[in-house]
Amino acid sequence: MMHDNKFLRSSKEMKKNYVCKNCYIIRFFLIAVIFIILLALIQNDKLHYLDFVTPLNAATLIIILGLVMFLIKLTIYLLNKNNN
Repeated sequence: MMHDNKFLRSSKEMKKNYVCKNCYIIRFFLIAVIFIILLALIQNDKLHYLDFVTPLNAATLIIILGLVMFLIKLTIYLLNKNNN
C-alpha cells in the first residue's frame, strides 16, 4: 500500500501563513506607543509642539474617524444593495 506524502505532512506544513488583521493592528499600535514613549524620554524638553495631544482631542479624533468609516461603509453597502 502506497502512502501519499500529503497525508504524512504535519499540519504546520500544510497551513498557509496567515496574518490576523486584528493582531497586525494591535502590533502596529504597540510599536507606535513604544516609539512615542522613547521619543518622550529622549526629547523631553523639545516636545512642546505635541501639547495639543490631549485625551479630549484623541477622543474627538477617534469619534470623527469612526463616523467617517461608518458613513463610507454604509454608502458602499447601500450602493451594493441597489445594484443587486
